[in-house]
Amino acid sequence: MRETTAGPLPISAPSFRIFLAGRTVSELGSRVTREGLPIIAVLLLHATAQDLSWLAGLSYIAALLASPLSGVLADRTRRRPLLVASDLLRATLLGALTLLAFANLLAFWQLLAAFVLVAALNTLFDVADQAWLPGLVGVAQLPQANAWLSGASALGETGGPVLMGLLIQFLGGPLTILSDAVSYLASAITLLQLGASESPSRSRQAAPGVTASALAGLKALWRHPLLRPLAMAAALISLSGGVFDALYAFFALRVLHLSPFLIGMLITGGGVGALVGSVFAPLAARRVGLGRAAVYGVMGYGLLLLLVPLAPATPLLAFAFLLAAQLFGDLLATLFGFAEAVLRQSVTPEGWLGRISGSQRLLGNVLGAAGAFAGGVIAGPLAVRGALLVAAVCALLGLVWLLRSPLPGLRAAPAAEPGGFPA
Repeated sequence: MRETTAGPLPISAPSFRIFLAGRTVSELGSRVTREGLPIIAVLLLHATAQDLSWLAGLSYIAALLASPLSGVLADRTRRRPLLVASDLLRATLLGALTLLAFANLLAFWQLLAAFVLVAALNTLFDVADQAWLPGLVGVAQLPQANAWLSGASALGETGGPVLMGLLIQFLGGPLTILSDAVSYLASAITLLQLGASESPSRSRQAAPGVTASALAGLKALWRHPLLRPLAMAAALISLSGGVFDALYAFFALRVLHLSPFLIGMLITGGGVGALVGSVFAPLAARRVGLGRAAVYGVMGYGLLLLLVPLAPATPLLAFAFLLAAQLFGDLLATLFGFAEAVLRQSVTPEGWLGRISGSQRLLGNVLGAAGAFAGGVIAGPLAVRGALLVAAVCALLGLVWLLRSPLPGLRAAPAAEPGGFPA
């Protein structure tokens, strides 16, 4: 039985609206930090492409190490306290970073340490959130709830980068970081206002050790005919994303000579695409089926990603190429993310939600870290443009896993089958 308050919340319930409002504010601030810290590192701390490779790579490793533990915790304890603790700790870390920046004491290693710790806490929050959602709204409302949360993420990506660009360009780095700290506090406050009386998962009883429990989740994911290809497609996108995380800001600033404000506008274009995608994804999934929606999402995203390394050096044309990749690429990435989340949450039994989500993120973070470090290495012999081209091709390789699975013929999410998971 999935955990609940006084029964699953209808999407129109005030409690769900409070939850959604907190997520929207948090997403807005998160985008400011995620996109802004690498730019702050380049402009204020004179970071190189190799420095940004370390920044992205170590954040992936932190998320990698946090993934299995987060999954076990989300299956053994109440999930809302994990969400609140993650918000408060992230606010504290970014608040400390803000003070250092205001005092002109900020060094690259301090920014790196904060970025890495926040990445680990992001993983804990996301895994617990994914495990909590089915019990909060009910399995029948997962498509609608995920569509609303995709919209919140898209709103954050739409407004966050513009705010980031304006803050960095006109007010400097400290206020940029401070805005995210405040957003995490707001998220924690909204979660505390929900007043949900949540029951611990039944997997807490007679539970095996943490390592054995985490390994069981990884094995269950790998053996599942639907979860495995979805996880591998997402992991290959993470491999590509690791390279882009390491090199995109450097490429835009130093190769294409775009300003921080224009970079913020580009990322906002991605947010607009994701926002449209959050509305489009449920409709497309009903039209073509969840399985094909996942396939089309990966295919379109990978093809559009090729526009980034193919962008000409002329700033106006470069902006147009990157804007198309952000706008339409993020729309199709949202389509895949929506289909993947609904399928994963639907086919996974209650006691496995945290570990399956954690295992999926573990695979993604392993390849994401590899991509981030590889980006800094291959940018030397291939140049930054060549490294991004290789990364775009990697994203397309996820199609191999999807097309060789039952997903192309799957229209709706099957019900969870506890018999397919170890007792």
